[in-house]
Amino acid sequence: MTTATRLAVLDPTVEPIPAHAVVAQRPDTLDGKVIGLLANGKRNSVELLEAIKEAMADRYEFKAVVARNKGNASRPCPAPLAQEMAEECDIIITASGD
Repeated sequence: MTTATRLAVLDPTVEPIPAHAVVAQRPDTLDGKVIGLLANGKRNSVELLEAIKEAMADRYEFKAVVARNKGNASRPCPAPLAQEMAEECDIIITASGD
């Protein structure tokens, strides 16, 4: 007696998310904008964002820079901090250190 074994093959692919659903609108310029820098709490994340800010400052005149650190790379950004930055900043750059 033989038993037939069925093998189910699963397709792990999904439809890609449309670009307009993933990418935030970009401003034409960063001149006069409030730039948010959000470090993730890992070592060197603050230093990386500082280097990015300095490189961008050679090209743009920011209105202000808001630098914050969410403090824990393994956790989402706390909602109050995310809300604060969303209200204060025109754009936000986030970085992961190490």
